[in-house]
Amino acid sequence: MTRREWAVRIVRFVGAVALSLVLIVILAVQIQQRALRWRAERLSADMHQIRLYQSTWTDAQRLMRRWGAWGHYDGSCTAESCKYSIEMDSLAFYNPRVPRHAWLDWLLTHDPFNVYQRLGGRGAAFNASFTVHNGTIWRESTAIGVSAPGRKMRREGDFDLTLSVGAESYQRLHRTLENPFVYMGGAEDLAQHPYYKVGRPSGCMINCQIGVVYYSTHTPPAEIERLTSYNFSCFTRFAPCAELEDLLPAAKDWYLYKEDELKQHPSPEKTCDIPVWALARDARYVLAVEALSTKVVKESGHDREVAEVRVLGSIKEPAPWLPDAIVSAYPNIATPQPEHLVPGRRYIVFPVGNDRRDQLVTKDSPLRFEPCGVREDTPEIRGELEKGFAQNDALLP
Repeated sequence: MTRREWAVRIVRFVGAVALSLVLIVILAVQIQQRALRWRAERLSADMHQIRLYQSTWTDAQRLMRRWGAWGHYDGSCTAESCKYSIEMDSLAFYNPRVPRHAWLDWLLTHDPFNVYQRLGGRGAAFNASFTVHNGTIWRESTAIGVSAPGRKMRREGDFDLTLSVGAESYQRLHRTLENPFVYMGGAEDLAQHPYYKVGRPSGCMINCQIGVVYYSTHTPPAEIERLTSYNFSCFTRFAPCAELEDLLPAAKDWYLYKEDELKQHPSPEKTCDIPVWALARDARYVLAVEALSTKVVKESGHDREVAEVRVLGSIKEPAPWLPDAIVSAYPNIATPQPEHLVPGRRYIVFPVGNDRRDQLVTKDSPLRFEPCGVREDTPEIRGELEKGFAQNDALLP
């Protein structure tokens, strides 16, 4: 055999070994990613079977047995009270609860060509939780996250693009003292979808997109499923998901990171056509008042109407303002449709107060209303209030 033939054989052997190693790596990465996707899809399907206030402790135990390898709880877990969390993620996803292999940390740090991600590796995670109270499931949440290479060539200091969406049930869709760090949209959004609000944090713009969905515990199951039908193919696609809408198709109509596109496709004009039951569900206080007089005052260089009202009583939760107290009332100037209190008429009002540290009120505080927070006091309105109150429960938040 000639020297040239030997050289050709060696080159072929080295090439075959290199190709085999690449194929083995691709296979190993894909097996890991597809196993995660398979588990996440089945966990998501199990979460869609939960019916809040109806699924029992037995249902919860069945989920805990099935997902015990990825589940945990803090403290005790009984039929009376238990919050159970399930967390699953890929090798490349940072999870302080699960130490990563040293070789993977080295690869992700010294991988300027994003080899791991270009072979299909993704930092990916899917989490779910549910809360049992008095023998049934009262709360649930899910969250998904995935990373993608930001550049073909990684530079020092570069970060991968991260997409994540979280969805969580609440009895009230309102920022509260118990849950102050939520990014909920305005009350006017309830005119289009009274069962949920969406939002995003203000600081995430360049290398991340984060969406959050807050939905009522009484949201119809089909709507919950639509809001939490994640696209798990983002875990295994070679062409990475690059937008929030890729991860959650329902986010397409929210334009959370597409302000320019939102201007071209404006949402319906915001109005006060919000179901009264939705306002009643979310309010901390609801008062019945009688308007006594009105006047116009200067405030910050603008004319503003102020009314004197008599408090007739608190309809939801004891309020600081006592019956028969006469207080000043300031209709919300941000309300899409101006609200006026006509002397001699009775109203149902939704005052701001004691849901945030900058909105604490006492019996001597004036009444300031939530957007769209004034309604005529009629039997029909009272009936709608009761529908909203019935959606609240004793578990915070």
